Amino acid sequence: MEIHKRDIKKLKGMINTAGSGELPNWVEPGKKFDSEKPKMYLLPPKATVEVAKVLTFGAAKYDEDNWRYLEDAQNRYSGGALRHIFSHLDGELEDPETNLSHLAHAICCLMFKLELELETDGEARKEEELRKLIGEEHRDGYSAIEPEYRNRKTDN
Repeated sequence: MEIHKRDIKKLKGMINTAGSGELPNWVEPGKKFDSEKPKMYLLPPKATVEVAKVLTFGAAKYDEDNWRYLEDAQNRYSGGALRHIFSHLDGELEDPETNLSHLAHAICCLMFKLELELETDGEARKEEELRKLIGEEHRDGYSAIEPEYRNRKTDN
């Protein structure tokens, strides 16, 4: 059996579903329209696990959602991130309290800042859209109504 280049080109993108020792069974791959979605597999797995360890420590020490309720959170998380980065720059790789990476701690602080910022922006946008919608409804439905007086004598 002779294989031609044109035959091989036809197989491009195809998947062999045959088991070991069986004749090839070439099929087109399934389709999933997710090319516009974030490629979560690009997150570096080892670094992500280190960040999760810091989050786990914090959840045990404070509470899982405690980070959301911190007063002046943006400034305090900026300060925390910078302290961890400066410690790392000074050659201290691990936080002495947790024995976890200073960089993982800094990333947690920055993730908290980003999450709070995104939530705040999202809420602000929702409020603005709601105000516009309510304003349009009031404008569209507004018409001057003449007052109606009952049991009132007129001079006519």
